[in-house]
Amino acid sequence: MAEAKKVEPASGWPLSSGDYVIGDPKGCVAVCTLSSEKIVSGVAKIPGVVIAGSCKTENIGIEKAVTNIISNPNVRFLLICGIEVTGHVTGGCLKAIWEKGVDPSSKKIKEAPGAIPFIEHLPQDAVERFQKQVKTEDLISVEDEAKIRAKVEELVRQDPGAYLEPPFIVKIEEKKEVKAGMVAIPLASVVEPSITTLTMLVDDIAAKVQLIGRERRLNTAVGITRWMGILSGLAISLGILTLLLLVILRVGV
Repeated sequence: MAEAKKVEPASGWPLSSGDYVIGDPKGCVAVCTLSSEKIVSGVAKIPGVVIAGSCKTENIGIEKAVTNIISNPNVRFLLICGIEVTGHVTGGCLKAIWEKGVDPSSKKIKEAPGAIPFIEHLPQDAVERFQKQVKTEDLISVEDEAKIRAKVEELVRQDPGAYLEPPFIVKIEEKKEVKAGMVAIPLASVVEPSITTLTMLVDDIAAKVQLIGRERRLNTAVGITRWMGILSGLAISLGILTLLLLVILRVGV
């Protein structure tokens, strides 16, 4: 089997800053660990890995990842692994941009599950280059480095060699990434906890209603018993008074 052809990445690669570790610049697999930062260093040491890093936002974070990939033609696979980012759903958005692309007018990743998946700093041809240059592999939710290594080794065996076009260079303005925390959008990832919470609340209310009802019944029973005792006492007292009167009258006679 002929050795895959390799080329030099763009000068100064990686072009965009981020939370990543460089592996072999002439490897063929880029690894995105999503929110799982703890596995980045270990994954970057796997033979064939070009770069490994976390990616926590579905806008600037994805833009930087795409920029670093297309500026190195040796990267032919993007392996997405690690724990998904709640709310941002970065892994789902990475898959969506590769599968569906970006709407040219709205700049929104088509069918993306994240809260604010808007790609404003990448031209359309950069997105298309990303779609053509790499193939995405889904290991979302996997943090086991042995499983990640096995997948990387499988992809290395499939390495077709460097992409035929030269590095695609895009400069991303270094600014704070847009967070989804302040966006009040109902996301699928929070629906289930909300339903669970609501169910627990309803059950709690029902239990409290039952307790209140039982307490009222007990109070009513206690009240009735109290009045019955009072009435019984009055009856006994009246009976005793009546007997005393009868005795007095008889003695007087």
